[in-house]
Amino acid sequence: MPVSTGFYQKFLAYQDSEFVKKYKLMMDGGRFEATKNVDDKLMWRVPAWRNVALTAPYFHNGSVETLDEAERVMSKTQLNKTLSESDVADIVVFLDNLTGELPEQTMPQLPPTPNLSLTAK
Repeated sequence: MPVSTGFYQKFLAYQDSEFVKKYKLMMDGGRFEATKNVDDKLMWRVPAWRNVALTAPYFHNGSVETLDEAERVMSKTQLNKTLSESDVADIVVFLDNLTGELPEQTMPQLPPTPNLSLTAK
């Protein structure tokens, strides 16, 4: 797999969790919606962890507002495990430590068009 292209993984290995209903996680079929390939049902692109603490809200539908709740959802829906609050806090500290400086980005600037609209004919 080429570097930085991402990959897809099934999300909701355990669909009987209370989180599935609470956050409406099955309302979208995942990659299947685009490909119509039955093997792509509930397949989602896996994002990088870098700066994950800065990317709330979480999940494909933006339904989870905090990183600690996202960790609870992932542990239950992917591993069928309920983590202790101490374990959740430790994982969140780890994920917080993946935060780095964002690169400086300069915005492109269009050439000046005094008294004219770019859309004028």
